[in-house]
Amino acid sequence: MADVMADGPRTVHGRVKWFDVGKGFGFILDDEGGPDILLHANVLRNFGQGSVAEEARISVLAQNTPRGIQAVEVLSIEPPEGFEMDGDVV
Repeated sequence: MADVMADGPRTVHGRVKWFDVGKGFGFILDDEGGPDILLHANVLRNFGQGSVAEEARISVLAQNTPRGIQAVEVLSIEPPEGFEMDGDVV
């Protein structure tokens, strides 16, 4: 995985493992496996959201950094199945 991102960010599709608003970060599980991907609150805010539900489907651009793999841009988020939005179950 690190070799693929050596030249720059790559698109990752996965699901949110957890996200803690108070801590300001969470982690994504890549559908292709590998280490967890850090999702920082600032990256999420740039997408227009302050939080994201566990198990939500998410696509991001991820970059290998000295501290591990981090999301640098959120491309899309789909709420988890059964998640209520405005009273409607998705």
